[in-house]
Amino acid sequence: MLAITLLTLKRVREPAFFIFLGIAMVLAYAVSGLDPISQQLNSESIFAQVVDAGRSTLPLLSASFVMFIISAVLGGFLGAAEIPRDISSDLILILLSKPIRKISYMLGKYFGMLVICIFLYAASLLVIFLAHWIHTGEIYSFLLLLKQLYLILAFLPFCGMIIMISCYTGELAAMVVSFFYLIFSLSFSFVPIAVAMLPKGVAGYAGGVVFILYYFFPNFIFYFQDFKMFGLVSLMLLIYSVSLSIIFLLIAVGRLETRDYSKNSDL
Repeated sequence: MLAITLLTLKRVREPAFFIFLGIAMVLAYAVSGLDPISQQLNSESIFAQVVDAGRSTLPLLSASFVMFIISAVLGGFLGAAEIPRDISSDLILILLSKPIRKISYMLGKYFGMLVICIFLYAASLLVIFLAHWIHTGEIYSFLLLLKQLYLILAFLPFCGMIIMISCYTGELAAMVVSFFYLIFSLSFSFVPIAVAMLPKGVAGYAGGVVFILYYFFPNFIFYFQDFKMFGLVSLMLLIYSVSLSIIFLLIAVGRLETRDYSKNSDL
């Protein structure tokens, strides 16, 4: 597994990675002056009630959330090509012919992509914090930095989803589908708010119908709610992220177990 992870991380040597890293850092500087999300919400709005706007001294910065999305998209474009490229080049046949289990191969790809996404996000955070210091002369607290790092948990199911999709589609299709999956997940995160606005009887029925489907789309509202940094909510958020990642990876492994790797087979 470690060997596959290191093989995946060789993507950081390619020009595309440095281009994406440069884009991320420039965009991070551009959005570094945005107010925290909690300060941009009407305290009487339903959405504000969900994220508990204005109650935390360690808010999630809007710039951090924007750069999470950008880092996920850029990292997704890099990671979505990994498995399809191995298949098209027949490298996967060489790797799996060695004493490497399919689950180890999948986990190696997963952790390699996860490290790339986290690196892009961490570099963006560094730019945001430095830009704030340059513009205001103030330094964000270390605890505030830790609060921004909670968004790393959202990369867990996202990377698992990218790996799963790439096992079913080609390189370009995986990139496109993954991008729209991310956008749809962001939209789907508002389903609980929409259901809560329905009449009581209808809301109960609708909630039951969409619950399973809703679980499989990473609920990004969970990741920028106002909660204690070390408590039950953060623990449950970790469990949710890990469990969803496991589901995606098991589906991906199942696909690898059943697919035909011959040149004439379709993806």
